[in-house]
Amino acid sequence: MKVQKGHVEDGAVVIDSSVNIEQHSLSSDCWPIQFYGLTACKDCELEGTPRCGGGETLKRIKKEKP
Repeated sequence: MKVQKGHVEDGAVVIDSSVNIEQHSLSSDCWPIQFYGLTACKDCELEGTPRCGGGETLKRIKKEKP
């Protein structure tokens, strides 16, 4: 599965980033975190709340971060 982020510029879609994800590797944790890592949290209104769905994926990424 290809996951892309983009924006509209002068009426045309411009792709900012593209990630290929193997669907079998996804868990029930927050998909944007699995797609984009911690940058997905930047604009998330659920960050730091009990409703955050990052789960084990978020814990693992934070642990791996230097």
